[in-house]
Amino acid sequence: MSEVNQQKLLELICEIAPGMGTAEHESNNEEKFLKNFLPIPNYRYALEPNILLILGGRGVGKTELFRLLAIPSGREALVESLRIRGLPPLSQTTWIAGFGRTRTAEKRFPIPDIVERQMQEATNIEWRSFWIGLMLGVILEQEEFKLKDFLLEAIEPEIINVLKGKLSLLSDWLPLVNKNIEKLNYVLDKLDEKLLETDDWLFVTYDELDRLVTSYIALANPIRQLLALWLDRWRRWERIRPKIFLRTDLFREKFLSFPDASKLGGHQVELEWKPSWLYQLFVKRLANSGPEMTEYLQKIPELIIENTTSLGWTATSNEKLFEELIEKMIGKYMGANPKKGITYRWIPNHLQDAGGRISPRSFLKLFALSAKNRRESNSILEDTKELLQPSDLQAALTRTSEDRIRELQDEYPWLESLKTSLVGLEAPIPREKFLDAVKSTKWSEQLEKQPPTTNPEEFLQYLLLLGIVENRSDGRINMPEIYLYGFKVKRKGGVKRPK
Repeated sequence: MSEVNQQKLLELICEIAPGMGTAEHESNNEEKFLKNFLPIPNYRYALEPNILLILGGRGVGKTELFRLLAIPSGREALVESLRIRGLPPLSQTTWIAGFGRTRTAEKRFPIPDIVERQMQEATNIEWRSFWIGLMLGVILEQEEFKLKDFLLEAIEPEIINVLKGKLSLLSDWLPLVNKNIEKLNYVLDKLDEKLLETDDWLFVTYDELDRLVTSYIALANPIRQLLALWLDRWRRWERIRPKIFLRTDLFREKFLSFPDASKLGGHQVELEWKPSWLYQLFVKRLANSGPEMTEYLQKIPELIIENTTSLGWTATSNEKLFEELIEKMIGKYMGANPKKGITYRWIPNHLQDAGGRISPRSFLKLFALSAKNRRESNSILEDTKELLQPSDLQAALTRTSEDRIRELQDEYPWLESLKTSLVGLEAPIPREKFLDAVKSTKWSEQLEKQPPTTNPEEFLQYLLLLGIVENRSDGRINMPEIYLYGFKVKRKGGVKRPK
């Protein structure tokens, strides 16, 4: 392989994780966004009218799916690629964002500190007025909504004026909505009847609920009231349906204290990725990155397929071909023989958390950082077909772990304090030693940076839930490598840290 060609292919691998893989940095260009998107099988449930709640951890792809559902061509591609049957025709559905950004710089909704300040003493009814007001405001902004004229006639002009295009001005519209909540609920009842008459559907999607207010503790009541509102309306409305994207840990019974959580059991789906789907995503992004890479991938027959939809090139589901690609790109083994591990399996095994879950962001980052490491080393692999070496993956794993911790700190700011207490510990860690480290942690005095609990035992249970640590049979606390290096915890025989 020529030096020029190899450099170009490495450059394209570096670009498969824009902004290092965070959804916030995915392109606002609709065409590029769709070509980067992989519809995985359990996404089919997101379109089903009876699915209300879509759960997943940080970086699992909730925001990307939320954004896809806001794009008509994206919904069409999802239905076609997954061959979904038995759903309402998309032409008879309207999708609106009840909360969350469909584009990265969107400023439609109130900012968190304003919501927390104005809703600090809010009653349950006032929170429901908040959610009803947001929903109506977004509906009124939909120029192509078939029943918009009905709403314009049924709602008082004064309310329309404060809601339409002014949802960020919470103090302007909330008192008026709260005062007229009975009439607005009546209007929504009638809207549901109209939708039934015309055989249409209205889907309301919610994302980034963890960013509704600034402090973790203040999240419980608004999320609880959103779920309670829709559970109540579920029995009342037939054609207005929600899709609530929520972090798994925020749905905990202990956090929400939501007595009706069990009633959502048949109306929820949890997003998780199998290793084969992650490789499929990786190959799809490569195939759509540039003609040089497309040509490189086509040297493995049937690995990629040219798609007629807006999703661009797609990847096979044949795992043997993924394994062949990794062997061609990096080599079969992580060392001179199988004892160091088979590269194809080493990659997902070193990226999974304590629950066996792998974030697509981390998976893509590992390859992007490996290619970056190879380019910066100015060491082109001559007389060989490989683009990368196992040492590139090993160096990138440390960086991927550090990035994963930084990523989690966006949603769990208290991790910053915990990191200081864990530095230098050696995993597996004796349980008492780990609990002592938690107990001695100096937590921030800022409310938004405080953990859900400071009780060491309860805090450990929370880390177990998040998959950051795991209990070993001998009672010690272990930490998977995707978190190990980010916390600067040591392990005998772990990946050698790059200098």
